[in-house]
Amino acid sequence: MGTTRIHSLEAGLILVGDGCDMTKGRARISMVLSDRPHVGDIHKYSANAILRVRILPGDQKPMRIDVEMEADVGFFQVEEVLMQKLSMSPAQSLVELYAGASGQERKRYL
Repeated sequence: MGTTRIHSLEAGLILVGDGCDMTKGRARISMVLSDRPHVGDIHKYSANAILRVRILPGDQKPMRIDVEMEADVGFFQVEEVLMQKLSMSPAQSLVELYAGASGQERKRYL
C-alpha cells in the first residue's frame, strides 16, 4: 500500500507499476452504482478523472510517468496514491513524474 519501505529494485518497480494503475476504468462500477457524492468519495472521483497513464523513456532519468487527467481532482490520485508508493520505492530516483489536465502544461513532481 505504499506504507512500507521496499528495498529491492524489482519489488520497488512492481510497487510503482501498481501505483500507475489508476485510470478511469477502475472507478466505473462505483460511478454507475451511485452518482450522488458521499463522504470519502474522493478516491472514486479522482480515479474517474484519470484518462491515461503512460510510462515512457525519460529525458533525464530512465523512466518517465505521464498522467493525463480531465479534471484537477485527479491530482489526488497522483499525490496521495502514486507519490506515496514512489516515496517507498528505490526506483524513485529513476523516475520523472508529470501530471496535468488535457490541454494544459504538465506539473513536474520528480
